[in-house]
Amino acid sequence: MVPQAQKVGKVANLVIFLGILGVILSIIALTISNSLAQRGYGTLYILTGMFMIGLGYGIRHRYKYCLLAALILFLVLSCSFLYRFVVHHTTYLLIRLSLSTWVSYRLFQSVSSMRILIETNTFPDKTNRFIGFLSRQKKHDNFG
Repeated sequence: MVPQAQKVGKVANLVIFLGILGVILSIIALTISNSLAQRGYGTLYILTGMFMIGLGYGIRHRYKYCLLAALILFLVLSCSFLYRFVVHHTTYLLIRLSLSTWVSYRLFQSVSSMRILIETNTFPDKTNRFIGFLSRQKKHDNFG
């Protein structure tokens, strides 16, 4: 497996995971949790999460503009969390700032790898360790 394909594939999986997590937390905020709604989850973040999922799948299909759009999205989120952290000084915002900054850094590192994948006509790795773990568990349960 090409290391660039693995790097871009992992970043795509990370963006998809964070999008799914954002959508789930937003649905919980809209239905049963006022504390999550006060922390910024809601209808707008459902749309943001769905956009993240779409960008993650675009990265998986080797669309460089999806990678760049995801990088811009996470940079904007980082700036937003930085501003909110400076104003409110909460640990929760510091965690979200750290996570979005880390994802921005990972996306930035993947830009050169994506360029190499496009030049060599190679697609990102689409495997997922969690799904692989579940499928191994299922095989062991059936035969063990």
